[in-house]
Amino acid sequence: MTGKYLAVKKKEYVKYSNNLDNKFDTLAEYLKKMGYYTAAFVSNPNLRMNQGFEQGFESFSEAGEQGWDSQKMTVEALNLLNNYQGDKPIFIWLHYLEPHIPYTPSKEFLRKFENDRLYKENDKILELDPDNNSSSYSSNGYIPKAAFQENKYNLTYYIACYDAEILQADYYIGRLLNGIKDDTIVILTADHGESLGEHGKYFTHAENIYDELLSVPLIIKDSRYFNGGRKITAVVSTVDIVPTIMNRIAPFWYFFNKNRFNGLDLSGMLDGKNTGRKYIYSYYPWALSIRDVREDVKYIKVIKGMAELYFLPDEYANHINDGSLRVIRIREKLRKELKKWKNASYPITADINSKKASLDDQTKELLKSVGYLK
Repeated sequence: MTGKYLAVKKKEYVKYSNNLDNKFDTLAEYLKKMGYYTAAFVSNPNLRMNQGFEQGFESFSEAGEQGWDSQKMTVEALNLLNNYQGDKPIFIWLHYLEPHIPYTPSKEFLRKFENDRLYKENDKILELDPDNNSSSYSSNGYIPKAAFQENKYNLTYYIACYDAEILQADYYIGRLLNGIKDDTIVILTADHGESLGEHGKYFTHAENIYDELLSVPLIIKDSRYFNGGRKITAVVSTVDIVPTIMNRIAPFWYFFNKNRFNGLDLSGMLDGKNTGRKYIYSYYPWALSIRDVREDVKYIKVIKGMAELYFLPDEYANHINDGSLRVIRIREKLRKELKKWKNASYPITADINSKKASLDDQTKELLKSVGYLK
């Protein structure tokens, strides 16, 4: 939402407000100043009012006590579009929660996966954490408490539920697309992936920064700018989304303001141009990583822990102790570049003036329902 490498420092961030400080400009703020009507519909309680994500939105609607599934989210957005009487162009941000633990798709979507070939041939019986891990969404090789469904221990059952939630969201996003104008710019992405058994983690997304969590879709539809149906395999970052939009909407403004962003405009890639990027940085509270996008090599530094080096797409064979000259050269280069990035004060602290929040019972229940609180 900012085009910057931002991160919160509070480990229990869900109990705090103002996680995105108002010193940082958001996409909604930029577009509002350029004459857009801005509206948001969010279903994840982490994005609730007073967290900072509401900056720049004239209408900011969040899920109530019952939460919003993808059907409700789509209905809310279409109601706004169908009843809008203004003459401004519209920017809408929809944050669908599916797929997300607990995986509870409608039966009609689950039936499409529950007994397919994958379900029957690749099963594994899992257990609940016998040590009763304090984090309800932590895996450590077991079913997280927040994901567990009574009497369900089969790996493929949970994967079927996850796939069904993807299909459910896809169906209702399709309903949304059928209800908007063809010249609308549509960008679909995600905030994270999910561990479905990779690296011994199940049904979680807060345990590491391997690619099963970092690799997310980026689909752009812009009928005025380019013809559809092209697949670009170059690795980019979600930090590029805001600058790409701003250069599309206001190229003159972007030319003089591109230094506001850590991300890059991706439009030149349509003509085969290189963005000029060498590295992509990723991070979570316990680790940092740098990826060389040209050589497809990834270096991970665990805070107060070991380093790892992978030649992608293989993230199982750790080459950190490889003594060959080529690997040593790559390792030291990435280590130095990551240190340089961190010494430049990245990632930038986003929750500068956050304060302990007084959570009402409704918000607590919503946070518990998706595993963020015990």
